[in-house]
Amino acid sequence: MRLTSIFDRSNELILLTILLLGFGFCSEAEAQRGAPLDGEEIGAWDHFELSMGFVGGTRRYGELTYNRSAQYEEWLDEGPFENVSALGLRYDLRLVVSYVRMTVGVDIPFASFDSSQTVMMLDGNETALTKIRGWDLRFGIGAEYPFGAVAPFLDLIGDVAFAKATFVTGTRDDTISGRGFGFALRGGIRLHLRKWFFAAASAELGLVGSTRWGAELSVGFAIM
Repeated sequence: MRLTSIFDRSNELILLTILLLGFGFCSEAEAQRGAPLDGEEIGAWDHFELSMGFVGGTRRYGELTYNRSAQYEEWLDEGPFENVSALGLRYDLRLVVSYVRMTVGVDIPFASFDSSQTVMMLDGNETALTKIRGWDLRFGIGAEYPFGAVAPFLDLIGDVAFAKATFVTGTRDDTISGRGFGFALRGGIRLHLRKWFFAAASAELGLVGSTRWGAELSVGFAIM
């Protein structure tokens, strides 16, 4: 009887220990799931980022080198080529290691202008610039310093810009293609709403090349 009683009590202790461990594990997991990130250095963790967002600003497409540009020199020196508003999309892939940021991304801006204001005479015919379609391949090197879930950052962006411009003369249209390289400085902040999800806002200033200035608002996922 005494052995049976000891055996029963041992089983009860083992069962109670398992229950307490399970309860503690569940409580810790639940706390981590709903806990705020203010006190955690989430932004300091090495990670990959994939972000997507909206970008806007002004471009100088006249800075690019175009094929067959001689007949359109008057347009390339002024109007939309010199200063045009552009709104569009941005996709970035980034690796952050020891506060160093390495970025590769694509911009798809859509130039907005009034083509009726671009009409000029070409060989005795009225000719208008009707469309500028561009996209940028961007590479960046920078740094960030996180404070809890917030990480201010600064990047030097190298931008390979491509553009196609369409001119219309009567019923005939002609498209020229251009490309060029430039640099811009981008600064902003990233805010982690979860360990794996963040929002970011930034502004950039063109140093050389097609970008004058720009602003971005994006969201993304972090793989830590």
